[in-house]
Amino acid sequence: MTREGWLRLCVSCLFPPVSQRSGAQRTRLYLRLPLQAVPLHTSPWEEISYDARVRQNVDGRSARAWLHVWVPAALGGAALALAFPGPGLTPLVFLMPALVLEAVHGAGSGRRALAAGWLAGTVQWIVAANWVVPVMHNFGHLPLALAVACLVAMAAILATTWAAAAWVTWLAQPALRPWVFPAAWIALDALRRWTPYNFPWNPVANACAFDPSLLGSLPVWGATGLSWAILAAGAGAWAMTRRPGRRSGALIVGVATVLTVIMSLVAPHPRPEGPAVAVAALQPGTPVSLKWDPAAAEKIFGQVLAMSREAADRGATLIAWPEGAVPYTLERDPAYRQAVTSFARRFQTSIVLNSIGIDPDGAYANSAYLVTPGGISPHRYDKIHLVPFGEYVPFFGKFAFARGLVREVGHFTPGHDVSPLDDGRLRLGMAICFEIVFGDHVAAEVRRGANVIVTISDDGWYGYSWAPHQHFGQAVLRAAETRRWVVRAALTGISGFISPEGRVTARRGVGTSGVLMHQIRPCGGLTPRVRFGDWWLLVCLSGTFAGLVISWRQRRDRASRSAV
Repeated sequence: MTREGWLRLCVSCLFPPVSQRSGAQRTRLYLRLPLQAVPLHTSPWEEISYDARVRQNVDGRSARAWLHVWVPAALGGAALALAFPGPGLTPLVFLMPALVLEAVHGAGSGRRALAAGWLAGTVQWIVAANWVVPVMHNFGHLPLALAVACLVAMAAILATTWAAAAWVTWLAQPALRPWVFPAAWIALDALRRWTPYNFPWNPVANACAFDPSLLGSLPVWGATGLSWAILAAGAGAWAMTRRPGRRSGALIVGVATVLTVIMSLVAPHPRPEGPAVAVAALQPGTPVSLKWDPAAAEKIFGQVLAMSREAADRGATLIAWPEGAVPYTLERDPAYRQAVTSFARRFQTSIVLNSIGIDPDGAYANSAYLVTPGGISPHRYDKIHLVPFGEYVPFFGKFAFARGLVREVGHFTPGHDVSPLDDGRLRLGMAICFEIVFGDHVAAEVRRGANVIVTISDDGWYGYSWAPHQHFGQAVLRAAETRRWVVRAALTGISGFISPEGRVTARRGVGTSGVLMHQIRPCGGLTPRVRFGDWWLLVCLSGTFAGLVISWRQRRDRASRSAV
């Protein structure tokens, strides 16, 4: 027998099993003993003994830490980023929870678990939102190095929700961590919907947006529920690779699968109301650099009118113009206003268009107008969720490098009214640009009576990057959640029509121009996701709290038994 073997034998004989010692005694024991002296009967599923051993023998710079903490964390973030639309490697989405759990489980301390979660989130955002760099460099006129620094800073801020989820997961007992992680991640990642983040971009469910067979449950528990199911399946698969956790892991996978099937079976079907309506979505393909050229304004407007005439000749009764389609202001340019209203009256069609709205007090809004054969609707929609660092950051417009991003005004004033635009046949719930990623916003519009969702956007800033694909995928999620047709008109793509089941029935890719036409039917009824809000988020909050309480009580009971 080797010297290390004799040492193990002596320690096992001289010291009672770890389970018979108090928590403080266990910690002191492992602080005194080298790695080779750790008793053979310890298990990674015995929380205190395992974590004490890791704290003593794996510091943040060791090879073991790199192998079991930092590498899995970074790979987990990259896996989720590559699963999103763009690269579209959907199966990788199930690796993220497994890799992050591996990092949290091997961290050995709450501080290291928090750092591992932060690393995973930072990597995810750097990879998934790499399109921030060309936007800041080409249109913000930042040096490339500073543009990269902006991306890293943004990623580090958004990754704080990942860090918090990893830390909360580490607080739970090892056997409960596969159960707690999916709920904690959903609960804490939801913070991105509100201040100071205001950026709920790319929920986990977006990785499955273009597979309609996986979207059947969305009308009941929304993208939040599907995201939880994906995370739970990955967490359960990870637990199944660990001998003490195989049964628990199989149970987690089973629960996630069964719940997804049940939600899909009980999901309400679309409820069409009224006849089909011919709708057109325009995609002029105007590059961002051209649309701000005053000399090109008349040409741009002429192209949009010609495309609208083509749509009207083909029978369109509603034409959606994309955000920023024409560089004129409807309320300030009488000739432009006259041309648009005359067109709608002549061709007996309605037009949804975007323009700068001007309030009586002089404030600006990013607005959507409905022009009918009878004139401009008195109700306009003002964008509520403004783009961070583009439409509402007060100091941003003061810097010279930002003028390319906010050329019209320094900042916009957010709107408050989600009432639909009504042309007598369709009640249009509006989402300008990235507002479509706010599920609660679209649900509120449907509760106010919207029977069709129209989202207009200018994604020309992002070129041929992954951003237009990620953006379009989230429009698919809103269609499936609300059981409404979604009409998307984007200046440079992707434009398209999405059925109430989440199927893309027509689309036009990035960098092309043309007119998309489709027959759609307005739909009524409220899905559970719309009627009750994001109720599965409350389930995740409750599950996280319950997991932590159970862990605390088990620790307390174990300590009481050891002290007797």
